[in-house]
Amino acid sequence: MVNLKNLVRASLMATVAAGAFGGAAVAQLNQTLEVARGDTANGAQTQTRIEQLDDQRTDIELEYRALLEQIESQRLFVEQQQVFLRSQENEIASLEQQIGRVDNIERDLAPMMREMVVLLEEFVTLDLPFRLEGEAGRLARIERLYELIDNPNISPAERYRVILNAYDIEASYGRGVNAYDEEVLEDGIPVQVKVLQIGRVAMIRRYPDNSMTILHNGSSDWEALPNSYLANVTRAIRIADEVTTPSIFLVPLPGPQVAQ
Repeated sequence: MVNLKNLVRASLMATVAAGAFGGAAVAQLNQTLEVARGDTANGAQTQTRIEQLDDQRTDIELEYRALLEQIESQRLFVEQQQVFLRSQENEIASLEQQIGRVDNIERDLAPMMREMVVLLEEFVTLDLPFRLEGEAGRLARIERLYELIDNPNISPAERYRVILNAYDIEASYGRGVNAYDEEVLEDGIPVQVKVLQIGRVAMIRRYPDNSMTILHNGSSDWEALPNSYLANVTRAIRIADEVTTPSIFLVPLPGPQVAQ
C-alpha cells in the first residue's frame, strides 16, 4: 500500500515537473521567436538604411563628378583668359611702342611733305603752262598746299592725303586731251583764246580770228600753226568738251630727236 502511494506521488511529481518544464520551453520559444521577429524587423530597417545610404553615396558620387567637370571647365576657361590677357598685354605693349614712335614719324613727315610740295611746284614751273592762273589753277593749288602743311590744326594724315591728291590731279593732266578758255596778252592787249592741251606734249591756242599757235613741250616759244589744221583742232576741242564722240585728229607734234 505504501508503495502504491509512493508510485502515485512520483507520477504526480513527474507530471508536474513535465508540465513545468514544458511551460518554460514554450515561454523560451516564444521569447526566441520574438527576438527573431525583432531581428528581422531590425534587419529590414538596416537594409532600408543601407539602400538609402547607397543612394546617397551614388548621388554624392554624381555630384562629385559634376563638380570635377565644372572645376576642369573653369580651369580651361582660366587658361584661355590667361592666353587672352597675355595677347592683350602684348598688343598694348606694341601700341605703346607705336605711340612712342608717333612723334618721330610726325617729325620726319613734316619735312618730307614740304619737300613734296616744293618738287611739285618745280615740276609745274618746268611743265607746259596750262591751267596756271585762276582760283582753280595749278599755281593757286600749290599755294594752298604751302598753307596746308603749316597749319597745326590739320592732322598730318589729312595734309598728306591732300598732297597726294594734288599729285593725282597733276598726273591726270598728262593722260588726255583738255580744252578751256583763257585770257592772254597779245602786244599788251588781252585776248580770249581757246586752249587745247594735248597731254603734256603740246598746247594749241585758237584765236577769235581762227588763227592758231602751238607750243611743244620743251620749247619756250609759241609758233604759228598752219590754217590747214583748223578742222582737226576744232574737232579735238569738241572731243575735249565732250560735244562729240572721240575720233582721230591730226596735229603737228615734234618727232624724236636724233642724238648728236
